[in-house]
Amino acid sequence: MQAALSSKACVAARPVQSRTAARRTGAKRAAVQAKYGEESRFFDLQDLENTIGSWDMYGKEDKDRYPNLQSEFFERAAGGLKRREYLLGLVSVGLVGILAWGGKGSKIVKLPITVGPQQTPAVGPRGRL
Repeated sequence: MQAALSSKACVAARPVQSRTAARRTGAKRAAVQAKYGEESRFFDLQDLENTIGSWDMYGKEDKDRYPNLQSEFFERAAGGLKRREYLLGLVSVGLVGILAWGGKGSKIVKLPITVGPQQTPAVGPRGRL
């Protein structure tokens, strides 16, 4: 009976071997050096292009970049938010909406926290909940 349950009889395809993690070798360590980090100098006024980047690659900065209609649309859309009272009104309307949904909408959706437990809790092994 024990001969039938040996490991060779149970594994028909090939013997089971453990996998070992491959080790990385041959990597040389090098000291990391920043281009502008020597002697606590991180900003070079003589070489601004390499220090802060090239700002010319982002396009034109004049007003002709956007069409007049698009500029007018965004100025009118955000015009109401320029005053503090209007912005406070917008935030308060949003807050009232969230609170209204929390009070009424969560009951309509029947969230578990508003419905409560549906089944009696199962009694544990010592007669406790």
